Amino acid sequence: MRTSTNQRLTVYVDDEPRRFFVGLRVRHAVGYAAAWRVERREAIITDGDGNRLDLDGALYDGERLYVEPLDVPERESND
Repeated sequence: MRTSTNQRLTVYVDDEPRRFFVGLRVRHAVGYAAAWRVERREAIITDGDGNRLDLDGALYDGERLYVEPLDVPERESND
């Protein structure tokens, strides 16, 4: 069986098209800064239907991802 070594897919992150190789994950598509905010529970990633996605989820051609900030309560200062 012959496979193409340069299969790519287009994923839209916040409506901006980006091209990736097959096999990469959601964390690769959204980038380091957004993934870091998700890990700190400061943001979530949703698909075009509003479903929450995991950072280790697979990417699909034509998929739409949205990084949505969460309301994080500010810490009290000890003045």
